[in-house]
Amino acid sequence: MSNNSESSKESINDVVNRLRNNRKQVSNSHNTTNDDKVRADESDLRVRLSQRASKKALLPKANERNRVVNQIVKQLLFGELTQGQALKELRINVLGLKQDIYAKLVDVSRKTLSDIENDRGNYKTDILDKVFKPFGLKVGLIPSSSSMLNSLLNSNKSPIDE
Repeated sequence: MSNNSESSKESINDVVNRLRNNRKQVSNSHNTTNDDKVRADESDLRVRLSQRASKKALLPKANERNRVVNQIVKQLLFGELTQGQALKELRINVLGLKQDIYAKLVDVSRKTLSDIENDRGNYKTDILDKVFKPFGLKVGLIPSSSSMLNSLLNSNKSPIDE
């Protein structure tokens, strides 16, 4: 993996495309017929739809997802949400996935994901980075003072330099 931070970020679309490509590679290696592939894809779609966190809630369209993610991150930055609450909001409102499915997607146990979302435990940065990666986020330092954060967000200069 490259040290370049932009190349190490993986968007939600990148994750979905990577998973689709992995599924295609697996299905191609089994030499199934086209009819079998269509039935498998239809079955997979039914399973995925039944595993959504809420069948009633509509997921945001692609252009709306960024706005929802930005809104949740802003609430996190200003202390309106905890890290766990933010993760849960992102998982449900952006991807619409149940805990067990999302845990498999990011390669952590469902219990670990539950503990993080309920602000229990003290997890290492690498685990937290794994669970936030599909949203293009990673753990980092932020100012503890809201005035310092506002100053940082509203100017190109560092609040320390002022």
